[in-house]
Amino acid sequence: MNSVILSLGVLVGLCLCARAQAAPQCYSTGETREKIVTDGLTEPFRAMQKAAARTQAEALAAKLCLGDDDFVYEISLLRRDGKLIRAFVNAKSGQIIDAKSEKKRGD
Repeated sequence: MNSVILSLGVLVGLCLCARAQAAPQCYSTGETREKIVTDGLTEPFRAMQKAAARTQAEALAAKLCLGDDDFVYEISLLRRDGKLIRAFVNAKSGQIIDAKSEKKRGD
C-alpha cells in the first residue's frame, strides 16, 4: 500500500515538473530592457505596432518570454468588437508567429 502511494506521488511530481518546464519564462520590464540590449532584440513597441496593424486591433500590453529557446513577445490586443487577441512575435526578427482570438465567456 505504501509503495503504491509513493509511486503515485512520484508520478504526480514528474507530471508537475514536466508542466513547469513546458511553461515559458517571462521577464519583468527591467529584465526585458536588459535582454533587448544584450541579445539584440526588437523593441516591444515596434512589435506591438506590427501586431496591431496585422490584426486590426489596439495593442494593450506586451511581455517578453523565453519559450523553446527563442525570445517571443506575447502581445495582448483588443478588437473593436471587444474580443481579446494574443499575438506572438519573434523578439529577434520581429516576425509575427501566431495570433489567437480569446473566447468570450458564454461563447
